[in-house]
Amino acid sequence: MSMMYKVQLPLTTERNPWSGLDTTIYPLFQDIDKYKQWCKERVGANGWNYYGMYHKNPCVFKFKRAEDLVAFKLVHGL
Repeated sequence: MSMMYKVQLPLTTERNPWSGLDTTIYPLFQDIDKYKQWCKERVGANGWNYYGMYHKNPCVFKFKRAEDLVAFKLVHGL
């Protein structure tokens, strides 16, 4: 069974007033660490995975079971 249930943390973009380019603002590292700790304690070692900001789809949590995804979204308000 693969990690088929996923949620992407909300990203925001902001326009730089000097260059006019868009900048992506990622979630805070403290929040990500809080989410990871919750997953370690409640989901277990092999039931979840986190893909960080340097992946094609950044800041994604993936879960093996749909119940874990629903619990994650409800607890953290995502």
